[in-house]
Parts: sequence; C-alpha cells; structure tokens
Amino acid sequence: MELHFIKDKLTNHSFTRSVSENLDDWVIGFEQNQEQKKQIQSWFDSVIHQFIHILNDVEVKEELSVLLFSKYVELKCYWKQLNTQIQYQNFNRGDADPDLIIKASLTTYILIALEPMIHEEDLTEIQQFLTKPIRELMIEETSQDLIQNHSDESENYLLEQQIEALYYDKEKLLLQLNCTDVAGVIEVMQNMRDQVQSLKQEMEDSCILDGQIHFTGKRRIRIQKN
Repeated sequence: MELHFIKDKLTNHSFTRSVSENLDDWVIGFEQNQEQKKQIQSWFDSVIHQFIHILNDVEVKEELSVLLFSKYVELKCYWKQLNTQIQYQNFNRGDADPDLIIKASLTTYILIALEPMIHEEDLTEIQQFLTKPIRELMIEETSQDLIQNHSDESENYLLEQQIEALYYDKEKLLLQLNCTDVAGVIEVMQNMRDQVQSLKQEMEDSCILDGQIHFTGKRRIRIQKN
C-alpha cells in the first residue's frame, strides 16, 4: 500500500466536500451555531492529521498495512461505542447529543475510505475477534442459548443489531449516491425511473427483421447483428 494513495483517500476533494456537506446539514438540522461546527471540524481534522502524521514516519509498505488495520479496528470500535450511546440516549430521553450523532456519522466516512485499502484476509481476521467488516455489516447470529430461550434480552439484542445495520446502511447509501439527505435519494431514484420509462417508450416499437433490429419509434437507430 503506497503512502500517497492512503493520504489521497483521506484528503481528496470528494472526501472533504462530503464531510463539509454533512457538517452543514448537521448545523441546519440540529440548529447548531458556527462555533459548534468549528469544534467538530477541528475534532475531525485532528483524527485525520494525527493518523497521517503517524503514516509519514513509516516507510515500509507492510507496516503501513498494519497501521491501516489497527486504525480501522480503532475507529470501528469507536463508532460502535458512539452508536450504542446514541441509541440509549434516544430510548431514555427521546433524543441524542448532536455532537455524538455527527461524530458517529463522520467516523463512518473515514471507515468507508479506509475499507477498500485493507486486504480481504485482514478484514476476515478483524471479523474473528470484533464483528463483520463494516461494508458487510449484518445482524449477528445469536448464540444457541439465545435461540433456545427467546427472552426479552435476546430480542433487544437483535433490535440493537438491526438499528446499527440500518444506521450504517443509510450513511453509506447517502455517501455512494452523493446525497446529503433522504430526500436526495428519493430524487435520484425518481430520476432513474424517469430515464428507464423514457427508454422504454423509445424502444417500444422496435422489431427484428432478417437478423436486424429496427427501432421504428422515437429513436431512429439501427443495430446490425453479425
């Protein structure tokens, strides 16, 4: 793993823009002020810069892979801690600390950036002592005892796992579609549906004659089959 490649993943324009947009949405959605935004931005920058500072002192590729491995585990544990705290705050008092919510969200961005750079074998090793890789986060199977005893405790455990999976899936979907909120995802889906419908209308009068496909509808093209 090349050092410049790792640094680019954590500092490129697309990454920093997504983080900035997420912060802006947080400020608006939770009615935060610019000073609070500045504090969160400072926290996030320190996480990135401290990691890059460590990487800059390492030259051996194998050691860089080890550092990626350890940082991934560290951040994933931190994300799970934040997410658990958020869930209990929501349950106990009806809402959660906005700082915890944005930190969990931004930590997800770093995890998604690091994940493709970690070897599958390493992800498997992480899975053995922690949880499944975050890009494959699933509801963990309960132990045989829990399966035999459908207690309230086991049901709560499953619900917590479902909430964690849904929370991460939402964050990753927003990032992959370059959207800042759920409304943006709906707009993207509607746009795709409109494109498919338009293509269907253009091709609805097509036919095959003597090994050739003719489009006699709105789209005037001919595809010659060999």
